[in-house]
Amino acid sequence: MKKIPVITALLFIFTVSVHSEVFFSGYAGMKGDFYSSSNDSFSPALRFQTYFAGQLNLTRNLLVRTEFSMQTSDIVDKGPFVSTDATFCIDELSATYIKPFLGVVQYFNLFMGTFEPIGSDVFLQRQFGVESFTSLITESWLGLKGSTAYPFYGVGGSYIVHMGSQPIATGAFLYVNKENSKNERQLNLDWRFGMVRSWISLDFALGIGAPMGTKRGDEDVILLVDTLYMHSGVTLLLGNKYTTSLFLQGGFSNLPLHAGSENKIESKDIYLLVEPRFVAEKFQAHVTFFSFPENTVQKLIFINDTLGMNLSVFTDKLYIKNKNITFGFHVTWTVTDKVKDNSVSQNINKNFLDLKDFISVMKDSDHHIKISPFVAFPLLSGTVHAMFQARITDLKPDSWSSAFKLSLGYKTRI
Repeated sequence: MKKIPVITALLFIFTVSVHSEVFFSGYAGMKGDFYSSSNDSFSPALRFQTYFAGQLNLTRNLLVRTEFSMQTSDIVDKGPFVSTDATFCIDELSATYIKPFLGVVQYFNLFMGTFEPIGSDVFLQRQFGVESFTSLITESWLGLKGSTAYPFYGVGGSYIVHMGSQPIATGAFLYVNKENSKNERQLNLDWRFGMVRSWISLDFALGIGAPMGTKRGDEDVILLVDTLYMHSGVTLLLGNKYTTSLFLQGGFSNLPLHAGSENKIESKDIYLLVEPRFVAEKFQAHVTFFSFPENTVQKLIFINDTLGMNLSVFTDKLYIKNKNITFGFHVTWTVTDKVKDNSVSQNINKNFLDLKDFISVMKDSDHHIKISPFVAFPLLSGTVHAMFQARITDLKPDSWSSAFKLSLGYKTRI
């Protein structure tokens, strides 16, 4: 998990807030997962995740944002009253200066961590004030971002221009990270374009990364750039959140650009989601086809494998004592390679390129079916989320206990 200095960030925020009249807003939340850690017998395990996201408006034109999270290991293993290992991470620390000029609004941003990534709708929310419209299977009960088709991760800055008379924003990102196979320092330059209208919402980015090596074979050099890597991502909603629509997300990373050689991207670096949405008077149904990188799946709530389909049926028009309740269920079908060695418990993931031999995939793969009822309802100043998942194809006499998972979350505005 990526980390950036904690004490420096907190001291900066505290120092500025003491000497300014500030306005603060933010979110905080917690999620717990209860499941069995053993296939042979019921062995209860419980993990917690917490997060905090805040925004300080230091003046009308200057604001600071931060988001950090913590994840524990299994607290049942050693006991709840014994110290448990946990991982702490600052996901975002950024400062934004807003300057109107000649009919447009300029945004000057400096950031560390993951900043307004493609695949979440945070960029469109911040620029245009729209409600979140991301897919239910990739949403987060904790932080604001959910899954990402391509993260703007590193240390750098951006310059965004928001057209004053049109719902359009565009700009450039310049940042440094080590997101390449050699773990070398890499300079990235990206262009981004976003727009929101009644019938379309679009967020698109395209960029180039240049790893800056210091060795040519065994020889030390001042700077060596022998490969460029292209990356891109897009979020597109045709229609709007309240009508029948089509939601699309896609992205890729690490497409090498070599002069005079074949340029090929690995399928494991491709993110793809296609989701027709059907809206009736009392309920909605979303049908989702997805092919995710493995590191994306590890962060999701409802999805455990990289390739499959999902049906979500839900209603957000259920009222109990004037409280708006969201209730529904997911039915998920996924495929993985068959594991012939019984000692191996982890599935071997597939991606959408495997579907070119569709008959073979259907015949020679392991198929998994999960049912996940879920509910969300307001409590105090926040929202409670709950999900019970049953992996139907894992319900076997000798390993039934590992087929169930219960997740509870609470997210509140502070």
